[in-house]
Amino acid sequence: MAPGLASAQQCTTDTRHVVDELYRHILERSADASSNGWVDKLNSGTTVREVVRQIASSPEHQQRFYNPGEGAVANERAVATLYRHLLGRQPDQAGLRSFTNVAASNGFSAVIDAIVNSPEYNQTFGDWGIPGSGGARFCPTSQSSAAVGTSGVAPQMRFANMDVNHDGMIQRNEWRGNARAFTNRDWNRDGVLSGDEVRVGAEAPANTAVARDYGMSNDDRFYYLDVNNNGVIESNEWDGSLDTFYRLDRNSDNKLSRAEIGTVRGTPFNNVDSNRDGRISLGEWPYSHRSFDDQDTNGDGVITPNEFRPDAVGAR
Repeated sequence: MAPGLASAQQCTTDTRHVVDELYRHILERSADASSNGWVDKLNSGTTVREVVRQIASSPEHQQRFYNPGEGAVANERAVATLYRHLLGRQPDQAGLRSFTNVAASNGFSAVIDAIVNSPEYNQTFGDWGIPGSGGARFCPTSQSSAAVGTSGVAPQMRFANMDVNHDGMIQRNEWRGNARAFTNRDWNRDGVLSGDEVRVGAEAPANTAVARDYGMSNDDRFYYLDVNNNGVIESNEWDGSLDTFYRLDRNSDNKLSRAEIGTVRGTPFNNVDSNRDGRISLGEWPYSHRSFDDQDTNGDGVITPNEFRPDAVGAR
């Protein structure tokens, strides 16, 4: 077992080991003193994915693995090398042909971005997998990253406490909210939440439900949820938990009026925490996603009693 690896999850907290592995696999040489900059980046919260992207895009990588003297096959051979270095496999013919054309028209940086952002890379490595390491992943801790909070989870990843296997992605079976909330946040529809979908500060693409909802006032959100435009929110239109729906449905008519969903300030924490587990998830939050994020100050996907501000409930 390599240093710093936990046998159960192949999870390393050793940033020096991560960089050594990346140099060995991507640059095909041992790391030298200049590699300390990448160690510092990992320690300050940069993802392994981003370090992979930058090493592959470096002048050294192009100089070592792209030879213009090879003529017409130079781009093709360089793309094949990127497949090995970034995805750990030989290229398929369709992908090789397509990315060779991209390299010729837009350069190798465009190829690298496309591969590192691809669904295959997401599924295989996510933000924290280490290409060429046989399945090892970097797991930030409070000791290994200055950007990590007291929970030991990197704050740049939203919902990090749901990432049970520490692979930098939220699988459907790890998600503790409802199915609709998961689907809304799965912007690229690849079946996992990864990359910008879980990065704190990332903005959803304009055509997604989350982007539309995030910019809404609570009044606008009522219209958004009222799909059939009948002036009430029915249970099949509600995008939160059913516990929250039934709690808000004060007259038990199986629909929420504007007054019931309302913007009542001063709501006690326990009234919002419908399952009484001591924290408020997005599925329990009856107001806008923006107002949820405003209160989820550490970006871990839940609102704790210490974060909850009752006077701000329904404000946005």
